[in-house]
Amino acid sequence: MRAQKNGLYRAAFGAMAALAIGAAASFTAWADTEVRVIATGEPYGAAMKKAAEIYKQRTGVTVTVDQYPYSEAYNKEALLGSSASDEYDIMVLDCIWLPLFVKNNWVQPFDPLEAAAKQKIDWNGFVPGIVDAYDRFNGKYYAAPIDFFIEVMAYRTDLFDAAGLKEAPKTWDEFRAYAEKLNQPDKGIYGVVTMPGEQDAGYSEWTVRLASLPMPPNANQFVWDKSFKSALTHEDNGRKALDLWLDIKPFVAPGANEMGYAESTNAFMQGNGAMFINWYMTFSDIENPDTSKVVGKVKYALPPRNTLDGKRHDYLGGFQIAIAANAPQPAAAYDFIAFLTSDEGQAIMLDNGAPGAYRTAVYSDEKWLARYPFLAPVKDAEVLLPLTSDFAEYVEMQRIIYDELFAAWAGNKSSADAIAKADANLNELMKQLGYQK
Repeated sequence: MRAQKNGLYRAAFGAMAALAIGAAASFTAWADTEVRVIATGEPYGAAMKKAAEIYKQRTGVTVTVDQYPYSEAYNKEALLGSSASDEYDIMVLDCIWLPLFVKNNWVQPFDPLEAAAKQKIDWNGFVPGIVDAYDRFNGKYYAAPIDFFIEVMAYRTDLFDAAGLKEAPKTWDEFRAYAEKLNQPDKGIYGVVTMPGEQDAGYSEWTVRLASLPMPPNANQFVWDKSFKSALTHEDNGRKALDLWLDIKPFVAPGANEMGYAESTNAFMQGNGAMFINWYMTFSDIENPDTSKVVGKVKYALPPRNTLDGKRHDYLGGFQIAIAANAPQPAAAYDFIAFLTSDEGQAIMLDNGAPGAYRTAVYSDEKWLARYPFLAPVKDAEVLLPLTSDFAEYVEMQRIIYDELFAAWAGNKSSADAIAKADANLNELMKQLGYQK
């Protein structure tokens, strides 16, 4: 992040705007109006419901938030879009889904609504890089950030101390060595918790390693270049990243092949692992004494790198809030989004358990850094990379690569054969979709 032009952490930021009931006048009221939201099951959804209660007190608008499990939400939202449904006003979309929804005109641009709105979205207050990566297409805004995260490493300080390890591993070679040293299967403690059993999670295990390798030419990320040609074989990066993941197999808990986001997070919370790399959105449960057995025993750092030369690269992810193409109440939907994405709205979200801090000011606010300690490493990020790079069919692309990654993880293919097949399948997909000219 320090590489961003606006210098996210070079300027001095004041405290976040105070919550003020008197701010009600700045938001337009639509008495007895209902705005319906469809969202995934992540913590931001429950926090959004709390924000909706405050918003209703001020405007009279009822905001109803329906949450579905991640994959179910995607399928339902795609069906709503393809059927031109007017059931929902707002769709919350993973950043990797949004390009498809824009391409198919399943969501509408904010710009006409913003021009007529009294309360407008403060675009300059978002963490630099998110909006440009995911929310603007052909010069128009189609969504706003509502959850932001990068991948972060959690590690058990008590286990590190007992093993004589003083700090988090900085390279993948160190990571493997630490995993071996920390592995205690006789005590039900394993060196690493991993999550190969779910498409997005397993793919992320590979990409977090891929991002530590040399950037391909003519590219702004690591999987394909700007002409939509596969970059998996550039300097053998795809295989190297897969091998870095396979290196930890001897030190993972039994049943890892069935683990996705929920299962792996629970395993770490129950004390079954010494290290765990994941999108930091999952770590709020680790800090919750009602759910976690390791509260007070965990520190956080950025993931390891292949070497310490040059600037580090990290993928940025998150959920984006968009307005459905056939929303019955688009103006009210925009107004709620303006409220929710303001500094005040961000404070409400954080206060109600949604740690995906999308507003810049959060990262200089000690209150939030103390409550969500996994936010602190984000300040050390240097170059943030988009996952999608304007590729609408990301989920399909991810699937064809993940299938090969899992085949290698399960021992059914060599890493070289898996990446060769993934490379061929990715290029074929890009040709079929008309991206490669």
